[in-house]
Amino acid sequence: MQAQTVTIENHENRLRLRWAYLGKRYTLAVGVPDNPTGRAIANQKKAQIELDIQAGYFDETLLKYKPRTIGKTAVEISTVELFAKFTEQQAKLKLLSPRSVETRYIPLQKCLAKYLNVPAAKVTAGLAEKFMKQLLDVNKPQTVKARLWLLRSCWEWARGKYAIADSNPWHGLASRVKVEASGKQKPFSRAEIQMILTAFRESVYYRHYYPFVAFLFGTGCRFGEVVALRWQNVAEDFSHVFICETISRGYYRNTTKNGKARRVVLNSSVSALLSELSQKPHHPHDLVFPSPRGKVIDDHCFNRRAWHTILSELGIEYRKPYCTRHSAISHALASGANYIALAEQTGHSPRVLHDTYAHAINQNSVFVEF
Repeated sequence: MQAQTVTIENHENRLRLRWAYLGKRYTLAVGVPDNPTGRAIANQKKAQIELDIQAGYFDETLLKYKPRTIGKTAVEISTVELFAKFTEQQAKLKLLSPRSVETRYIPLQKCLAKYLNVPAAKVTAGLAEKFMKQLLDVNKPQTVKARLWLLRSCWEWARGKYAIADSNPWHGLASRVKVEASGKQKPFSRAEIQMILTAFRESVYYRHYYPFVAFLFGTGCRFGEVVALRWQNVAEDFSHVFICETISRGYYRNTTKNGKARRVVLNSSVSALLSELSQKPHHPHDLVFPSPRGKVIDDHCFNRRAWHTILSELGIEYRKPYCTRHSAISHALASGANYIALAEQTGHSPRVLHDTYAHAINQNSVFVEF
């Protein structure tokens, strides 16, 4: 067999090997810095690959040559261990709340332990497909689809860090899971919104939340964004507010969904509402809409007690508090608002907003009469 030459390269002060075999190009990170010791290790790896190619023992998965970064048995790291490390990394990188980890990542980790607790390096496309079918037997398609995306991301993240094959066995599986199109979320009608606001304003137990609910309907902001709003982010003339952060479950702070602060221009009624609230003593760092006890509003408690009770008493079909945002955007578009400007105000992607709410855009003729 013709001799194959493996080249040692410096890539961002780390060493890697490059070569070609049977018409395919290969790259392998050695996992060492570019120094005399690192060069010696790279030369050993280079010699091993060249010898295997000549002897006909070349491992095209490259698992044989990858650095063993987890003790002596890196190649035997299980799918469960690998996903646990990925979960830890995601929690730090994305500042995930414990609840997000508990609801999205831990169930998948348990499924791996039950159906696919094997060395991660041995997961083939066939095993991945079998695991997908096992998930579909006990989960809804949309849940399976989300979990397959997580597994694909996990394997992409692990490539180069742990000894797994370069080909991703999860690639393309999520797109094969067919999810039935769910019906469009029904926004609250103008009459229902008026009924809800009146009920909160006149409620003996929940009147404290009236300004909060009015702000939700009047701005289309996300629940957690309004919960986190502070007086220092409200304009002195109450013409606009700056949305800078979000709070979930009463205490998990994070940036906005897209990681960007935005300016929201207020209509006259919401502006007047804030002006009235500002008459109460407050400090710039205080919350604009605290709970009755002066704490952060907990979305779960608010939904279970105040929101659910008010809708039930009014006989209005239950929809989550998040539907205040959906309703605000739908009615704004139906009234002729520019969807690009509305996307900027609500923190939506213009394309996603247009695709999601196209049915709500004013359907009157757009043509000019001559």
